[in-house]
Amino acid sequence: MGSSSLSEDYRQCLERELRRGRAGVCGDPSLRAVLWQILVEDFDLHGALQDDALALLTDGLWGRADLAPALRGLARAFELLELAAVHLYLLPWRKEFTTIKTFSGGYVHVLKGVLSDDLLLKSFQKMGYVRRDSHRLMLCWGQSAGLCRVHG
Repeated sequence: MGSSSLSEDYRQCLERELRRGRAGVCGDPSLRAVLWQILVEDFDLHGALQDDALALLTDGLWGRADLAPALRGLARAFELLELAAVHLYLLPWRKEFTTIKTFSGGYVHVLKGVLSDDLLLKSFQKMGYVRRDSHRLMLCWGQSAGLCRVHG
């Protein structure tokens, strides 16, 4: 599994999971180990992530007396954010992925339970979502010059 084929390996892992009826994060332990090593050691990646990863970690851990449950909560939040990205990657045409209801259980209990509204919005904006109203984020296609056609 070379670095040049990492994206392809990840895509194939996601497709295998989808064929098994599990459209979720990649569960391949060897691929996860490679990704973990890259996340820890690749300083260029750290630069590309800028302060986002550190801001998310800081936000999720700030003021927590017991770090173990806080880290588990952050892990669940990152998995849910990854799942949203995976759904857009594998199934961009599916209408149910064009809207994120910010009052839904996963959003309220998993994401908002550990991350601030500002950081959540910033994370979803990187995936192409915009705030539609106080209860929904909508997938936005065709952004140019500040204009956006919202689908959904």
